[in-house]
Amino acid sequence: MALDPHSQEGQTLRKYIPLATMPAQQFNLLCNDISVEKKAKGDFLFKINDPTESFIYLIEGSLSLEEGALKVDSIDSSSESVKFALAHHFPRKISARATSNISYISLGLNVFDQPGTDYEEKESVFMVDNDDSELEASNTGDWMSVLLKSPIFQRLPPMNLQQVLMSLEEITLDKGDVLFHQGDVGDYFYLVRVGRCALSRKASARAKEIKLVELGANETFGEDSLLSGEPRSMTITAMSDMVLSRIDKSRFIKLIKEPALDYIDYQKLLLEQGKQTPALILDLRPNNEFNESHIEGSHNIPFFSLRMHLKDLKKEAHKIILVCANGAVSEAAAFTLIKNKVDAVILKGGIKSLPNDFNSTKESTFSIDNDDQEQGIILGSEDFDTKFAPEEEPNLEQDNEVLKADNARLNTELNDLKKKYRMLYAQFEKLKAILDKLRSSK
Repeated sequence: MALDPHSQEGQTLRKYIPLATMPAQQFNLLCNDISVEKKAKGDFLFKINDPTESFIYLIEGSLSLEEGALKVDSIDSSSESVKFALAHHFPRKISARATSNISYISLGLNVFDQPGTDYEEKESVFMVDNDDSELEASNTGDWMSVLLKSPIFQRLPPMNLQQVLMSLEEITLDKGDVLFHQGDVGDYFYLVRVGRCALSRKASARAKEIKLVELGANETFGEDSLLSGEPRSMTITAMSDMVLSRIDKSRFIKLIKEPALDYIDYQKLLLEQGKQTPALILDLRPNNEFNESHIEGSHNIPFFSLRMHLKDLKKEAHKIILVCANGAVSEAAAFTLIKNKVDAVILKGGIKSLPNDFNSTKESTFSIDNDDQEQGIILGSEDFDTKFAPEEEPNLEQDNEVLKADNARLNTELNDLKKKYRMLYAQFEKLKAILDKLRSSK
């Protein structure tokens, strides 16, 4: 008997990964082709070395995962782990035995590859039918729901999502622990699940380390080094006890970067320039390289200061084409912009890929209002396109940008403290008036 997508079992299934990201129409069609199966207490769903290739999801009841006589894990329908397929390796590396009467579904591996479905779509695909479930996830800080609804993860095919979530490794930090230092090799992409961390950096070997921003639950960081190939440009220190999830560089590149980022070649860039509403071409190279030669009509924002301009870039109604020396830095910048809901594509291969006679000029820069610059706060993860080199001379331009960012952060903190002071003072005056009234009534 087909599964009703609006039934309790259907709504439960709708929250599972990657079914939660499946377009509603396809999910309804899937429900017509599957049925809920049952097993009695003591029965096996599958045994170790079972070669059957299918995704099995527990709907109701409990089971144990066993390796011979050893009980490895217990799972019931109320646990977080049921959102994932059970023991997804083939052949099975473990046995699953029902410890109560259970209901479950079994899906073929090709279930997410329905013909006519475009998984490259750029609109939101987090389409849980029950609005209350999304609200509940938001209210409880459900990191998984937040991750799935982020612009980057909405671009991923469902199969990639499942592999990403199954590959996440949990780590913990104690308050004061350093996760990695500026100059380290980038090896992981991180998601903060619990706690807070500080991002700090030195503009040069002789400069004082400056704390730029703090990140909290459900925020991500670490992608810039993986994408650009540069060493870590910041030091990450735990400000409290922390729980993080991470995915290694190779899986990040294969499962997240490749499907999430878009590229164009120089010919398509020229076509974009010729449109009635041309794209904004953003050159991320240092000022001196930009001044030597650049694409006609392009604007220059060095990568290390990109996040200071996010507020202005979000106002851009045009598509943004990112340009750098070889394309690597543009990938890191595109990831940052897409996370902040800015439509960005990458000139594949960067300036080095262009013909020798490409249109070049020495004009056009990107400017922002002074007021906006005063308020520009660095958001998101560790970045800045500054290779950490202990022996290099201080870069005054980069020092200045870092100091501006730190000044903006301190101004924001000062304004927040002033607001809190005014609130506390108002409460104090109210309590004082009540106390005076009580005294006068005696």
